[in-house]
Amino acid sequence: MPQNYYHYFIAGLTEIFFNNSGINFGMPQFKKLLEEQIKPDDYKLVKLLFLPYDNENLLHFLNEDFNKFNSLGNYLKSDFELEFSKERKNTLPSYMYKFYDLYKNEDETQKVDKSWENILTELYYEYVLTTKNKFLKQWFEFNRNIKNILTGINCRKFGFNPEKHLIGKNIITEAIITNKSKDFGLESEFPLVALLLSIYDKENYMASEREIDMLRWNKIDDLTLFEYFTIDKVLAYTIKLDITYRWLALDPEKGQIIFKQIIKDIKSGFEFTKEFALNGQKK
Repeated sequence: MPQNYYHYFIAGLTEIFFNNSGINFGMPQFKKLLEEQIKPDDYKLVKLLFLPYDNENLLHFLNEDFNKFNSLGNYLKSDFELEFSKERKNTLPSYMYKFYDLYKNEDETQKVDKSWENILTELYYEYVLTTKNKFLKQWFEFNRNIKNILTGINCRKFGFNPEKHLIGKNIITEAIITNKSKDFGLESEFPLVALLLSIYDKENYMASEREIDMLRWNKIDDLTLFEYFTIDKVLAYTIKLDITYRWLALDPEKGQIIFKQIIKDIKSGFEFTKEFALNGQKK
């Protein structure tokens, strides 16, 4: 199947998100723009990136914390109400029904030895890792490994059983559970483990979080090094913008710096023909 190309889509990001009056990030507006301008089959891939917000909203729905719904989710409260009723249309990802049925099954609930958040996250990764998109598959696997290694470090520090907190099962989680060496014996399998240990040792929590996000950022660049104008490039920038969105909420000054770097990367990484204007319309 031929790929779709989005030559002028990213050219509009500067105008959409930032002006001289200050920060105007608008991640929900960006998500809406993606839905309007990305081809339907490609937008299905975009939706995978926003499912973590739906996971949060599903937990809020089950706890009846409806005022906490995040607008970045793909689904509304009304979608959950319909899909978890007799009139179900099967419009949600399959893992959400599996989670809901487990949550509502009192007999099965008594056997649960993980937090509901961890169970839902585990089901989410099982689901997204079935994607046929190579970039996303590598990204999700990398991100899960990062999360699990950090979880393993924390469990070791505070004496927790890692099996109750790790997400999924693979070589990484097996090593965290069974290997007693400082790096869990993962130096060859996952070389970044040494750097993660070093970052974790820092006393400044915010600084550590920024360095971990930078590892993610660099991984995105590595995975899309030879991608030009494809959906993978759009997906990569969507992930970067989501990272920045979180930093804008935590630290507006730092977030603005990162955002300006994104725009610089965009402008230097793409060469656009003169027939396209910045707002994505032909001249």
